Amino acid sequence: MPVNLIPDDELARIDALNRFEILNTLPESDFDAIAVLASEIFDTERAHICFVDKEDVFIKASLPANYEPRAVSRAHSLCSLSILKEGVTVYGDTRQHYELTDSPFLSTEDEILFYAAAPIKNREGSALGTICVTDNKPHLDVTEKQTKLLMTLANIVMEKLETRLANRQLMRAHDECLHRLSHDLKNPVTSISLYAQLLGSREMSAEKVFSMASKIEISSKKIENVLGNALSGINGAAKPSRSKPEYHS
Repeated sequence: MPVNLIPDDELARIDALNRFEILNTLPESDFDAIAVLASEIFDTERAHICFVDKEDVFIKASLPANYEPRAVSRAHSLCSLSILKEGVTVYGDTRQHYELTDSPFLSTEDEILFYAAAPIKNREGSALGTICVTDNKPHLDVTEKQTKLLMTLANIVMEKLETRLANRQLMRAHDECLHRLSHDLKNPVTSISLYAQLLGSREMSAEKVFSMASKIEISSKKIENVLGNALSGINGAAKPSRSKPEYHS
């Protein structure tokens, strides 16, 4: 990877990207729909949502939907240039930009003459990837409204990433809670079942009956406490965050 294509915050950026667990995942309808919107805004046949990893650029969503490949070399991708910039990158006619003259990504059968991309930035300002549109013909009349809308879509992608991660974490917490609940309930439930069988299988003195009834009550209290703690944990995990997302423009 050329040094001039590596952002100053590369290590933090890659770490943040990995935390979102988005790389090498299957297509998802939410991201596909955003790519379609980007294409409609610029009236292009192609649009992509890409995430820039250490060596490759993973293409999460594309228009057309059957676009191949799902990943390209970072050194050959225009996204590597776009994540270095603060705002929207626009190449109305790639042939007019000397820095793109020898770009391997442009020297393909499916020639790219127009490219526009908005960086997908997290709360810390690291660019995790881009939402971009491309065409095999120049677009020399790109408007400020179009670029602002593309930036808005990039912010929406970031929100989707945050929501997606929160849902995955909630599901993991839910599974862990069920596992812990099953473990914590096993002993008191077994005790209640055992004492109930003993009470029904033989005659006992009032003192014995009272003793077993007390043990059943103790086990019942344990179950009640376990369920109460579990419900408190679930309610706490389900509370929405009060922090507002920061938008980048």
